[in-house]
Amino acid sequence: MDLNPEEIYEDLRNMSINKNTAYDLLTSLVENSENENVRLKAIINLEKIGLINNKLFSFLENLLISDSNSRIRNAATKFMKHKFLEKVINPLKWAIKHEIDYECLITIIQSLEKINSYESKLILVNEIKKIIKTKYLNKEKRIENKKFKKVIKKFIKTKKINSFTHRELAEILINYLMIVNLINQYPNVYYELDPQNGLIQELDLSDYLEYEVKGTPFGWKNNIQSISEIIGLEHLKSLKKIDLSNSRIENVKELIHLKDLTHLILTNNNISEIENLNYIISLPNLEFLDLRGNELGNKISSDEFDQKIKVLLKDSYIKIK
Repeated sequence: MDLNPEEIYEDLRNMSINKNTAYDLLTSLVENSENENVRLKAIINLEKIGLINNKLFSFLENLLISDSNSRIRNAATKFMKHKFLEKVINPLKWAIKHEIDYECLITIIQSLEKINSYESKLILVNEIKKIIKTKYLNKEKRIENKKFKKVIKKFIKTKKINSFTHRELAEILINYLMIVNLINQYPNVYYELDPQNGLIQELDLSDYLEYEVKGTPFGWKNNIQSISEIIGLEHLKSLKKIDLSNSRIENVKELIHLKDLTHLILTNNNISEIENLNYIISLPNLEFLDLRGNELGNKISSDEFDQKIKVLLKDSYIKIK
């Protein structure tokens, strides 16, 4: 019977096999299984067995550089970030030039931030300088890269970029990649940057039309059904305003990571469960909330919010789903 990663790890815990045997079995699963989840679980259990050596590093490095599955590359990068931080910079230097997957790039940038060396900072600065040379955020859609270029040119001109910390540099790159990914994913994306730090402070992913218009081209609307679809939203630490109007969102739990949020616009969604109230009131800097056109707005009153928050709950149009 074929073993799975959990059985291999359980056999190790029961001392039916030793760490070297477990290593061989798990790496064999990563290399030979056609099941993505099995491969990912095998990598997780490789980290759990605690056998940290050069052989394992070389194995993970090879996954990052050559595996065709982006989730496997990402898992290998996270493993090296946790256990091989002192020697991972060379594969990261190669990967940041060649990787195209959004989530894997985020992990690479976070790893360079964590290394916190002169060399890793130089890599981050050089990646930011490349943004100036990028004319389009999406060439096919002809969406130009004007806002990021303007801010970064200013940083370089004043030499401010050299004074940025590893974290500040990483956040600029992550915010930039976030916008590129959103524009690739959705037809309607509007954003504004904070000129002081180059980070996104406003994000508008709303669908502008209340009703479907006859003749509207396919793919015109974002049709966001869940906030979890917006991959990487939790990385936008400086986001102050977000507009998710006219979508199909039912739950707003993912917004709790946006601690700087001051304006939250959720007009005409499918938010009805009372638990969402707790997520919203947990936002410490909220000043404006628009919940009109949601069933939740009819279940609660403005008295349940801090007096500093302007709240709109009722009396809006309800779009037809």
